[in-house]
Amino acid sequence: MQLHEDPLVREEWIRDYLLKRLDAAAVEEFESHYLACDECFEELRATRLLMGSLAQSRVGRRRLQDIVVLEFSHPAQLVRQAQELRQLLAGVMEQKDTKVLIDLSRVSRIDSAGLGMLINCYSHAVRNHGMLKLLRPSAPVQNLLRLTRIDSVLETYEDEAKALESFQ
Repeated sequence: MQLHEDPLVREEWIRDYLLKRLDAAAVEEFESHYLACDECFEELRATRLLMGSLAQSRVGRRRLQDIVVLEFSHPAQLVRQAQELRQLLAGVMEQKDTKVLIDLSRVSRIDSAGLGMLINCYSHAVRNHGMLKLLRPSAPVQNLLRLTRIDSVLETYEDEAKALESFQ
């Protein structure tokens, strides 16, 4: 194992170890080296912390009376393979909430998977005798909703107070 000669090789080993891609012999070799080497151990620890923070939810959830508002904490794209897409879907589908408002102000792009997810969330809400509405979609997202005519199914609002009022 040439971990100190090539930093890229070291990063690949760390990545493969943390993602559990190494076979048993490679894991044994990796762990014995990292337990003995303070420099490598600290690098592994820092990488693990970074991966943990990246995996934190980017979809916030707050409740205003009987309405759940889902909002993105960072700029996001609702596209296939996006972590935000899975978190948003889980945030709606796993809950029994009947009134859901999704703030799309930080979403810059939605693809067919994202549109499908919004329709799935809407269907889930309706099946549970509820409502799902959208708040502040960005201009590109609003154009896509209009082009696909999804805006005729999903109500959108620019003002949060008016959106919340519409649930009554």
